Amino acid sequence: RFNYFQDTQELQIMAPLPIHEQPTTHLFKAVTKYTDAIPYDKRLIDVTLHLNHRMQNKDFTNIPDLQLSVAVHPPENDEDDDEAEIEIPRPVIKWVGECGLSSDDNSMIRKLRLMTDSSGETEYALMISLQERSKWQQPKDDSPASKVLRASPTMDYEDFIPRRIKRSLRFGPVIIQSHVWIDVCEVRYTVFKRGADGHFDFNSKNAETFAEGTIYPEIKMGDIEHVLSEAAESLKEYIISLMEGMGLEEPAIRSARESRPVWDPIWEAALNQISTAVYLTAYCRYVDWHHHKYDKRKLPVAQATTGTSLSSNPTASSSTDQPHTPSTGLSIDVEPERSAKRAKVDDGKVSKAKAKKSKKAKERVPSSGQ
Repeated sequence: RFNYFQDTQELQIMAPLPIHEQPTTHLFKAVTKYTDAIPYDKRLIDVTLHLNHRMQNKDFTNIPDLQLSVAVHPPENDEDDDEAEIEIPRPVIKWVGECGLSSDDNSMIRKLRLMTDSSGETEYALMISLQERSKWQQPKDDSPASKVLRASPTMDYEDFIPRRIKRSLRFGPVIIQSHVWIDVCEVRYTVFKRGADGHFDFNSKNAETFAEGTIYPEIKMGDIEHVLSEAAESLKEYIISLMEGMGLEEPAIRSARESRPVWDPIWEAALNQISTAVYLTAYCRYVDWHHHKYDKRKLPVAQATTGTSLSSNPTASSSTDQPHTPSTGLSIDVEPERSAKRAKVDDGKVSKAKAKKSKKAKERVPSSGQ
């Protein structure tokens, strides 16, 4: 997964890990349960919580970890007429969200700001931060863990992860062969709401537009529960307004309005699911390490500039599309860790290389007197 900020020429490379995806998957279930309890025609109004789905306009490309979109498909009078014209809906993005494992909060907020600035219809921005007690490092080559684990074939999950653990270790540390593979110390949720002035203020902690809570080490989600319940109710009202705009029959609209869907994400279930993902993430790190996927290597400048399809948008985020590389060349450290990697253009080295090439070229050109 790549994030590129053109103004600072910063490239962030992050590997997709199970623990990174699990919190948003849990919210997906909660939203689906809520909207299913509202009696509206799902053929006419499509409410979808996308995970890692591309956002695009003419100036902007991004792939948030979470986005809730609503698309309208008005009823057609001539459904059997293939020649009849139909309306192509433009999805409206109501929520966006980012999830990070030991990621920099400022970087996630920067992405949220770019996304909310580009979509004036977005009402809520979510940030889920999973923090490790210390930055994860792969085993050193001369460590006991490396010597023992490298000496045997790659283990199955059941052989690598202990079958039973103490409850206090459900979020780590996961220690195998004296090496810490993951140790999560906090799972924090933050929700920002668009203000009355029509803008998001990511620097404000005003209770009217900001809420924060944790599900680990303690479940303290009261404020988050309140603001997400408001967000869900706002989504219901938006669905009803769309039904009214399409001129649907009053009984159908009344039935939706009188429904009482319950927003109940069940945070205890989220806690258990993320705990399972902690151990799966530890195993993924072990397998990637055992397969030498964490070994550093340099991409040649020619490969970095011509070997991939790149985007020149101000910000591009994708697991497949790589950001634009300046014409002067960019050397990238390829290392699929969750920590951000910075790539900078070294104009000095490029200039020296060009000067050497120019000098060699002149030496090969015979003088006019020969």
